[in-house]
Amino acid sequence: MGSLFLSGGGDRKNTEKFDEEFRRQIGQAKPLLYIPVAMEGMIPYADCLQWMRDVFNPLGIHEIVMWTDLHRKSVDDLQQFSAVYIGGGNTFHLLNEMRNSGFDAVLAAYIKDGGVVYGGSAGAIILGSNIMTSAHLDDNRVGVHDFAGLDVLDGLAVWCHYENENDEMIHRYIEDFDAPVIALPEESGAYFQDGHIKVTGTKSAYLFIGEDKVELQPGEAFNFSGDGEYDAQAIVGDKKPFNDAVGHMQSIEGYPAAGDYRNLETMPKALQVGGYLFVGLVVILFVSIIVAGWVLQ
Repeated sequence: MGSLFLSGGGDRKNTEKFDEEFRRQIGQAKPLLYIPVAMEGMIPYADCLQWMRDVFNPLGIHEIVMWTDLHRKSVDDLQQFSAVYIGGGNTFHLLNEMRNSGFDAVLAAYIKDGGVVYGGSAGAIILGSNIMTSAHLDDNRVGVHDFAGLDVLDGLAVWCHYENENDEMIHRYIEDFDAPVIALPEESGAYFQDGHIKVTGTKSAYLFIGEDKVELQPGEAFNFSGDGEYDAQAIVGDKKPFNDAVGHMQSIEGYPAAGDYRNLETMPKALQVGGYLFVGLVVILFVSIIVAGWVLQ
């Protein structure tokens, strides 16, 4: 199996650290292949190529070849390059072009044969199990009905441009498709090879499995296998599922952690005093009502 670089998207400043890691791994012995077809009708290809040069020329990669027609390509054609860079744009259009040209099968064979692929945004999403992780951002203007991606990530789906506000949509996606998700913010990326995933960039990525959300900080690595039942705890070891709301309540508002509801000492002093006063007032009010009822009889 080849090496896959998954970028959460964004401009070249967002992906700078991730791009540097990519550059270190592929070297400069061969040219880099760039596939911008996800941008068709959005940005002229000449501008896309200039953007690539602006990103990678400073990193020492000067020979970049662009393909805008994916028909009649072979694995041997891809072997001429150090890596394949699949750029962002409309995910549905990208997958449609790859299928219609037969390039999806060629790319899958190239990856299986040890090829290196960098997927940026849409280019990362199509490598996952299902591209509906992009439905909140991209219009399905080409009428794709089969949303299966190349599925070369052991069953993982990829969510790019991730923000905390996306959590509800991600959980709905998991309910609908019963598949785990790796969510990548801009400035974040993941390196995937043979079930081994390492998070790179400057921001954390997040692994969603079932109802769990686990934070994966830059530099962290874990093994992910698509075999058997998915279990977040088994995959990431001792890391606990991450929950924004509960985390905020515990760390900011002093809400007691699960299992500590009977221990007021885990709460801030002001809340302890307030709790005692509230209970005392309730008791006094209850007793007063009973006494008043007895007097009025």
